[in-house]
Amino acid sequence: MQTRAKGKRTDGPARAETVARAALALVDSGGLESLTMRRLATSLDVQLPTIYRLFDGKQALLDAMAETILSGVPAEIAVDEDAGWAKRVTAFAHGLRKTLLTQRDGARIVGGNYAAQQHTHTLAETLLGGLHDAGFPAESAIWAGTTVFCYVLGEVLEQQGATGNEVEVLANSLRGNDFPRLAKMPVEQFVAFDARFEFGLHVVVSGLRTALAELT
Repeated sequence: MQTRAKGKRTDGPARAETVARAALALVDSGGLESLTMRRLATSLDVQLPTIYRLFDGKQALLDAMAETILSGVPAEIAVDEDAGWAKRVTAFAHGLRKTLLTQRDGARIVGGNYAAQQHTHTLAETLLGGLHDAGFPAESAIWAGTTVFCYVLGEVLEQQGATGNEVEVLANSLRGNDFPRLAKMPVEQFVAFDARFEFGLHVVVSGLRTALAELT
């Protein structure tokens, strides 16, 4: 994985985390597009240079926001160390999904983030290290872990992007005879996010189990 250690300055982790949490609160109220450095400074009743003394720019702030979101995941993946790797991966995926869904635009904030910070490394250590211990070679453990991580991100991104009228839009778009097989399908299942997540996660874990058997 790539890393980005530069950007966040060392004015003190507690203060930086306070600002990151304030930024996440702004996103919760207005969406990611509403977040600007100036609006953040106003919400904290500080001057704009104060924000820039902590973060070099918006990307550095987003890195800290992603790190703050991910800090909520480790408690969700506490699984008996004697449990099999598949159960641990499943618990990780559920914990990550739950954490991302707690934050508006959580998947957008975390997706594509490679900040080399504590909680990011903690998750990588838990997921990739566990897969490596299970028998995946180091290279395959990285790919297996990123497959799980990106699956969760993609599903949450879809869910957080839903507006609530998808079923109606889909049903209306399938009227007529242009897409006869789609028209016969229960389109509401496209937005049955809990059920489709469980199905997809089962497919991913089953695929990893097959891959592990071929590698060992």
